[in-house]
Amino acid sequence: MKNIRFGFKIFAGALMACLLMIASFSLQAKADVTSVDIGATDYEALTMEIVRNGNTVIYASTTGKRDDYTEVEGPIVGDKIIMDISFASRDADVSLWLKGDKDTKVVKVVIPKASSSLKAKYDKATGMVILSGYDDQTHFRWHKITDNNYKTVAIDTNDASNRAFVQEIEGLKIKGAKICIGLAGRNGTGIDDMGKRPGKEVVVGITKKNSAPNIKLNYSKLTFNTKETMEYKVIGSGSGWKSCTKNMSLADIAPAALAENGAHTVSIRFRIAETSSKPASLEGFVTVQGQRSAPEIGASGRDVSVTKEAGTDKKPGKTLITFKTASKDNPIEFKIIKPGETNVDYTKGWKASKKTGDVKKYSERQLPKGSMVLIRYKSVNDNVNKGITGQMASAYSSYTIG
Repeated sequence: MKNIRFGFKIFAGALMACLLMIASFSLQAKADVTSVDIGATDYEALTMEIVRNGNTVIYASTTGKRDDYTEVEGPIVGDKIIMDISFASRDADVSLWLKGDKDTKVVKVVIPKASSSLKAKYDKATGMVILSGYDDQTHFRWHKITDNNYKTVAIDTNDASNRAFVQEIEGLKIKGAKICIGLAGRNGTGIDDMGKRPGKEVVVGITKKNSAPNIKLNYSKLTFNTKETMEYKVIGSGSGWKSCTKNMSLADIAPAALAENGAHTVSIRFRIAETSSKPASLEGFVTVQGQRSAPEIGASGRDVSVTKEAGTDKKPGKTLITFKTASKDNPIEFKIIKPGETNVDYTKGWKASKKTGDVKKYSERQLPKGSMVLIRYKSVNDNVNKGITGQMASAYSSYTIG
């Protein structure tokens, strides 16, 4: 009898030990499983990471009702399941209830709606895109209506990305275009920071600019065919756009091109100025070659010589003006100013010589003492078809008849 009791005690002790081990294991297993959590939310890929925290199956509901849960399916990365959230409307916050198969505590997460506060318009007068209603947002994003190549831009106009955006808009004005603008989103980092969805897009029409003005330099008169509705800017001068007057002279716009100021080649942009209802036009571009130095004239001038024929008592010799280097490709022109002439118009009265060795003869009456002979290289007009670049008349040299 004692042996039976002793055996029972041993069995009871062993059973108790097993129960304690099972209870301990159960508690340890329970400690390794907690309620589900949220990782990163990607609003471009429209995915949300659900951290399983030891649960094998995750269930989700869009209503929170007990009988409305379905199993979440998606790629598994470690202890995370990647849930597709493309079902979530952009027009309203979407609540989602989640729970695990082992820890059934329900976790609620809210996927935010897309902001619709942004307003954008194209200001035709300034040629700028004007934004409003962006609240505390610091960036917007945009793309051409013909593609989905999104670019993110800082709202701060001093930021490099904003300056680049302005330059791209300038390019779109050549043909005109439509672009889509919306507030940039911010991906969520967890259940306490679900980030922001990219805002609803606004379509903005970029108005096509008017054609560039057809500006030319009159190489004889050294004037441009400008109008008062135009403006100009000398490239590299550091100056902004300046208003034009009618038929402006080269000396007014780009004096540096003249020989007396260094004969620098100058490039100038012209456009029709913006008005209260129209943006500035496309730009016309004119390059003016620096003015050439004057040919040499004198009693034994290298390019033009002035000599006197031997005369007689009855008939004085004539003055000879000999063009030593004149040619068809490089004509030299001359002008005579007689003594007493005032208010000389240097744009008129020039005669050209196009032949080497050409001689012009003048009597004393035609070319009295004190007269001045001016010479210069003739101007050359642009000829795109022949590949000829225009050049203004050179500076002039003078010789006084003694």
